Amino acid sequence: MNNKVYTMPIGAQESVQIPAQSQSKPRKGGTNPKVFRSIMYFIISVPLTIVYFVFMVTGLALSIGLTPVFIGIPLFFAVAKGMDYIVQFEQELVRSLLDIPEPSEEHRSNMQVEGAGFMQRMKLGFHAGKFARNIMLIMGRFVSSIVFFSLMITVVAAALGLITLPVLHQVFLQTMDLNILENSVFALFQIDWTLSQQYISYVVAGFVVALIANWVIRKLMDIQRRMLFVSYDEGQQY
Repeated sequence: MNNKVYTMPIGAQESVQIPAQSQSKPRKGGTNPKVFRSIMYFIISVPLTIVYFVFMVTGLALSIGLTPVFIGIPLFFAVAKGMDYIVQFEQELVRSLLDIPEPSEEHRSNMQVEGAGFMQRMKLGFHAGKFARNIMLIMGRFVSSIVFFSLMITVVAAALGLITLPVLHQVFLQTMDLNILENSVFALFQIDWTLSQQYISYVVAGFVVALIANWVIRKLMDIQRRMLFVSYDEGQQY
């Protein structure tokens, strides 16, 4: 019988542990966005995007109108820089809401020139491609914020309305003697169910709609993340 003891070299042990660490990353679809954070994000995005859009349109209109005057050119570069800060703020906000880590490599240049004037610094920080992209992003955020807010409110209100319908029916019935279920779906199709059975069916339907609302909000947040060019590490998605 062979009684030899085989030992593993030190370097080989470390090489074996490296793939194990790479496999310990969360699997695709493992990260779950905070639904309540997403709801608050969609609520506050409507006034924010209005401010963004007004700032962009007003700033560009003033800078173009004042181009014959010297102040128009630096105003244009200042508005372009402000739009860049707006897009960066929106990207950081989406990363914080979805718990996405910061990118390891910054893709924006931070060029500093010793002794350069204001105009020279503005020109160095201006990129035509990024400027056009920021215009499209702010316009897209202005439209998407209204659409996403409407969809979010619709699904959330439908879920809460169905879940709280039995309580509201009793409140109106006891206080105002108003039967809000008099012309319900059960009466329309002549389904002879008791009031308790109708309550249970409405609550169950409300929870089903709540699951659908959860899925809709997650998909809307994922679309928002893609619109702002915010990606997970190694293409991970929630």
